[in-house]
Amino acid sequence: MTFQALLLDLDDTLVDHRGAADRGLRAWLSGLGLADSPSDLEAHVERWFVLEARHYERAQRGEVTYVEHRRARIRDFLPGWDLSDDTLADDVYAGFLGYYRAAWRAFDDAAAAIERFRRSGLPVGILTNGELSVQTEKLRRTGLLRADVPVFASSALPAAKPDPRSYLAACAGLGTDPGATLMVGDSLRHDVVGAQRAGLQARLLDRYGRHDARRSGARVQTVRGLAELV
Repeated sequence: MTFQALLLDLDDTLVDHRGAADRGLRAWLSGLGLADSPSDLEAHVERWFVLEARHYERAQRGEVTYVEHRRARIRDFLPGWDLSDDTLADDVYAGFLGYYRAAWRAFDDAAAAIERFRRSGLPVGILTNGELSVQTEKLRRTGLLRADVPVFASSALPAAKPDPRSYLAACAGLGTDPGATLMVGDSLRHDVVGAQRAGLQARLLDRYGRHDARRSGARVQTVRGLAELV
């Protein structure tokens, strides 16, 4: 591959979001007394991630604010609780957030990959869907925040991935040509297909070998880790 700039996704590319959410959720549910049996716990975890995907997508489309999506998610997750009061809903959600943030971890290859490309002189940026302040704090706590690696979060962009404007805004921020910029991330839709449609090169990060090219129907090149990017 030949590229002159690199854009990296954040969640589940540089930082183990899914693992942190899973660990944090289990600890939080146990504290609430909602993990009476292993089967109950697994059902709660599965439902949490279904609701996360549903409501987070709404926030990225601009249908609700970032705070409103959290309230909607916690109300759907705990339908038997009276969370009609926004302050109470925020407080309950904050309980999960505390455990989730405590579980943030960078992948072992993340810092080394960023350092390698910056040492080579290539511009590197992070393009992520989410709230800029939250994503910046995530990078700071995991040791990945760098002054020479700008963070482009959808809350501060014209649109979220996979809208072409998000990738083009990030390229403009890096001062690079989209065709010479490589986007790398774990989402086929957000980090590969969307990027390619915006004129960027793209690679799918498939850490766990879950991508089935035959089923996806998309022309996509994959890497199993960031060390494979050369």
